[in-house]
Amino acid sequence: MKKIFDKNGPIAKAMPGYEVRHEQIEMAEAIESAIQHSEQLIVEAGTGIGKSFAYLVPLAEYALENKTLGIVSTNTISLQEQIIHKDIPFLEKFLDKDFKAVLVKGRNNYLCLRRLHRSEFQQKDLFSDQYELTEFTKIFAWSYKTQDGTLYDLEEEPDSKVWSLISADSETCLGKNCQYYKRCFFQKAREKISEARILVVNHHLFFSNLALEKEQKNIFPEWDALVFDEAHSIEGVATEHLGASISNTGIKYLLDLLFNLKKQKGFLLAVGDQNSMEMVEQIRRRSDAFFKDAKEYFDANAKKEDSDTLRIKEKNFIENNLSLPLHDLAESLLAAKKSAKDKEDEMEIASFARKISGLKDSVELILNQAMGNYVYWMECSKNKKVNRISINMAPVNIGEILKERLFNEEKPIILTSATLSVGNGSFEYFKARVGARKAIELKMGSPFDYKNQVRMYIAKDMPNPDNVTDYAAKAADRIKRYLSLTNGNAFVLFTSYSLMNIVYEELEGYLIQKGFNVLRQGNGLSRSKMLASFKKESGSVLFGVDTFWQGIDVQGKALSNVIITKLPFAVPDHPVIEARIEDIKKRGGDAFLEYNLPEAVLKFKQGFGRLIRSKKDTGIIAILDSRIINKFYGRAFLSSIPKCDIIIE
Repeated sequence: MKKIFDKNGPIAKAMPGYEVRHEQIEMAEAIESAIQHSEQLIVEAGTGIGKSFAYLVPLAEYALENKTLGIVSTNTISLQEQIIHKDIPFLEKFLDKDFKAVLVKGRNNYLCLRRLHRSEFQQKDLFSDQYELTEFTKIFAWSYKTQDGTLYDLEEEPDSKVWSLISADSETCLGKNCQYYKRCFFQKAREKISEARILVVNHHLFFSNLALEKEQKNIFPEWDALVFDEAHSIEGVATEHLGASISNTGIKYLLDLLFNLKKQKGFLLAVGDQNSMEMVEQIRRRSDAFFKDAKEYFDANAKKEDSDTLRIKEKNFIENNLSLPLHDLAESLLAAKKSAKDKEDEMEIASFARKISGLKDSVELILNQAMGNYVYWMECSKNKKVNRISINMAPVNIGEILKERLFNEEKPIILTSATLSVGNGSFEYFKARVGARKAIELKMGSPFDYKNQVRMYIAKDMPNPDNVTDYAAKAADRIKRYLSLTNGNAFVLFTSYSLMNIVYEELEGYLIQKGFNVLRQGNGLSRSKMLASFKKESGSVLFGVDTFWQGIDVQGKALSNVIITKLPFAVPDHPVIEARIEDIKKRGGDAFLEYNLPEAVLKFKQGFGRLIRSKKDTGIIAILDSRIINKFYGRAFLSSIPKCDIIIE
């Protein structure tokens, strides 16, 4: 490792102005050792260490020498693309090695040529209107030009219903019996995977694969060494994939694919299954009644008028009028399968039968509250246009599940991120949350000179953020002051849309007068478009919530100011958080110190980390929450970030 990262090594020769980073060498050596000894290792790597090189080099050396498989899993697409398109090609060139690296995407990201051409003959029955037909025509034309046949290769995201009818699907794949097998985009990708030494995946795909392992429907082969980058996100992603959710919009979507009486469209029409068509319409009526009952229960029991979640503690809180008709429809489809006119129809029918059956099982699991140590809840969208109602379940303690299904493996697992420790460097909170109890720990500082690159302003005597009216007015005044110091070029980070919108209204006149390019989350633009506009136009001011606290990389003067309006304590009324707090109390623990505070500290570190992304970056951080200096727990936030100049005013 020393030779590779040395000032006279291959990387230095290839990179003008290369500076040896001792933290990077130490991290690479620790990872090499952990991989060789099949150990689990947690590395907190401060921004600027170059952590992707530090794990890619030892992982590739091990995988290539031993002809084994290494996996790198990231949370964001941007990091995935950086690794596969930038970092690995660079290292391959200058280390003179082929890493045999492949970017892995979920199967339903690929176009299925068989389903595409089949849909062409059935389009009059399948597609509801001119819009869907136009979408199909666009994809059909694109299918002759595309190289990899994935969603990412399309200029615009297609209509989800149209894509679901023509995308690759494990249950309808004919494998080598398919006439398009040799041209199949997914099979070509799979061949590359079988020859690969490094697979780059995202956390969603990894935990989706983990959830499918019990059914032996693995998305990728068994691995020998694993690296989680952006490891701070794995608890949330794993919770999502190891739970279940059913919504009125999801059921409607599936039923519409099967048959829509009003539009006289759908798959069942194409195969002529009259019996199942009638059942679909019966389920549609039952589903409407089921979610009407659910909404009435929600309205009668919701604690706050503006709340969109409700914890459900009683079994069968509404009548289950869905299971029986779903069971009957699955049986009807299986009967229709026997008289299908060809193998292709047979497989499509069987696929729908399995989906309907899975839906029935999920309804029963959630209503019967069949899984112990799970939390059950309901969500009702406040967006009147969408009207989405869902019932959900998720594990309370994902750490126990991951310990059993992942970390009990005698294989090397590396977990790394810039934000894993709390306070003065303890990893205990993170280890407990994800189940990595036996992992070795390594904390690496950043090579950046925060003392000279960052000035932190802390606003004293601010009203308590719970007093929204007074707080918003005072916060708006402070924001004006801090924006004037950097002439915009700022992120203003909030913990909720409601507070963000109130503060924005206070500032709107001032922002217009100053002529800033103002971007506000939830105002119609996607996160990526907001970010592109922010980088492009000098002096931009971006108002953002949750997703802008992490995974965003803006270097240079464009981002010279990060204003943190409120310490990011999670609202304890979300059912999953509430259940986790209860779980800690039941064990006799202190929920604030064991959960609320560490969670908030990690998120605060993420927000702080947006500012300095290179050795040349400089700027200010402003904290508009006096609790950071007035409360006993404030030091946990300040001791968790690099030392910098602090001005209290």
